[in-house]
Amino acid sequence: MTWNLWLKSQKIIKKISSIESKFDFRKMKQRDRVLKSGFIILFSLFVLSSCNSNVVYNENKSVDEKAWKAEDKVHYLVQIDDTTRKYKLALNVRNTTDYPYCNVYFFMNTILPDGSITKRDTIECNLAYPDGTWKGKGRSDLRDNRFWIAKNIEFAKKGEYVFELYQATTDSTLSGIVDVGLHIEYQD
Repeated sequence: MTWNLWLKSQKIIKKISSIESKFDFRKMKQRDRVLKSGFIILFSLFVLSSCNSNVVYNENKSVDEKAWKAEDKVHYLVQIDDTTRKYKLALNVRNTTDYPYCNVYFFMNTILPDGSITKRDTIECNLAYPDGTWKGKGRSDLRDNRFWIAKNIEFAKKGEYVFELYQATTDSTLSGIVDVGLHIEYQD
């Protein structure tokens, strides 16, 4: 939990406590207490769920875990409405512990709203430490990683951007990658 989120939760708890102190629960009917408690719980859930408003886009897509072909592209359609802010981009990668390498390479094309391709990036994601242990979170035979690939990105045009991702290893088919995703946030 980040410090700002903790501070927000403490402020909410204080506000709820001050509201509760104004009510005499002994005089309230059981039904009123249940309704009030339900409202407080729903309000708290709403506030806590909206705390990460920096996320603009987050989507993971499954690929053929046994044989992801180099020509099989994954597309992410992202609507950008604010051209005044800066963004940061990350790749989400879920791999099995049977993945035969310690890293994976991707190509990513960025296609502007007018259909032109701005650039093609080559991205390396290190999935294991030098000693061979897997990075990321997970249990059993799956590992989840997020790799920040670009910061301070400015989108010059409003509209729908297409991010096209495909594996760029020397293997024509790749096994052990389960999901790949794109994550975009506002830059703080």
